[in-house]
Amino acid sequence: MDGPTCPPVVFLYSVERREVLVRLHEEIGWRGGIARGWHPPRRVASGAGGRNMIATDGLTKRLGEFELVDVTVSIEEGEYFVLLGPTGAGKTIFLECVAGIHDPERGRILIDHEDVTRLRPEERRIGYVPQDYALFPHLSARRNIGFGLEVRRVNPTEITARTLELAGLLGIEPLLDRPIRTLSGGERQRVALARALAIQPRVLLLDEPLSAVDEQTREMLCIELKRIHHELRTTTIHVSHNFEETLSVADRIGVINHGRIQQIGSAGDIFRRPANEFVARFVRSENIFPAVVRQGTQPVTLELEGAVMRSAAMLEGSVMASVRPEDVEVWVAPPTGEAVNVYEGPIEQVLDRGATVKLWIASTPPLRAIVLRPWWLADGLSEGKVVWAHVPPEAVHLFPAE
Repeated sequence: MDGPTCPPVVFLYSVERREVLVRLHEEIGWRGGIARGWHPPRRVASGAGGRNMIATDGLTKRLGEFELVDVTVSIEEGEYFVLLGPTGAGKTIFLECVAGIHDPERGRILIDHEDVTRLRPEERRIGYVPQDYALFPHLSARRNIGFGLEVRRVNPTEITARTLELAGLLGIEPLLDRPIRTLSGGERQRVALARALAIQPRVLLLDEPLSAVDEQTREMLCIELKRIHHELRTTTIHVSHNFEETLSVADRIGVINHGRIQQIGSAGDIFRRPANEFVARFVRSENIFPAVVRQGTQPVTLELEGAVMRSAAMLEGSVMASVRPEDVEVWVAPPTGEAVNVYEGPIEQVLDRGATVKLWIASTPPLRAIVLRPWWLADGLSEGKVVWAHVPPEAVHLFPAE
């Protein structure tokens, strides 16, 4: 091959899901000349012009008994995309295929319109933060951040400048000379993120980056991730199974289960207009009923088992109806005027969750509702108390029965 070759590692990645493959630059023996230096990041508007930065087409990969099946996703330049799903759904395998850790059996992976399906990880110009961060324990935070640039033989002055710039952006300047083993989980996460960003990747891949931190730190880091993305506009795929985390950072969300994409859309689409029963249950719609549409004029009339419900959605035939528990209104007295979708029943169970309280109402159909704690205290809602649950027709989402 003519010309300088790329060094074999520009980021850290997991092999077989856990083993960290690292080669210190002293062992690489790369003699390809001076690598490209870094430049100030190019700011782009989120999703600017609808230009795709990442695209997968029919991506299929089998690992043991698990198979990632025909995954087709397009992510725009500057977009923050969260892949959401339960444990074992295929989120990490998808991310590792994009990173180049696994070669797919079928399908293509494009980054910035370049087919990278058969390129090695180091040729893809991506930043990757694995679940365990994979930081070098024997190096300082400063050396960890600059490692990818050292491997590329970037001028030491530029490495120092880039390290200080990112440390300032992430608020970790006081940590630069500390050993990794002395850092907290949140501090390690920031160092790992800085290292991934140091090489100015075309895309940033985050594999459950907040799974190892406590809830308070998670909330703070979500704010940091959103701020950093606003500053740099690096196209990002973030893998998660946490709803609050997802809603805090995502421009768009994909839901995956058993290796198949179930739905892609905005937070409103995913959480309030689920495409199927799996998505509805996964995002905790909780009130899910099989129904038959008996009247097609809006709002449509649904026949449930032992009850009738009206919905502002338009669908025909056998359907599934879903209602989020926070959309169920709980009244302590029956309505005085005309009202639809009102169901009487005693409170069967109460779950105090701090700021909110969850109620199980033994109505027909049975309903779950979430109310604010002050309202629950003011009205003296307790187990056995009879209430009237109101479901607004616009809160009743319909999707085809499977």
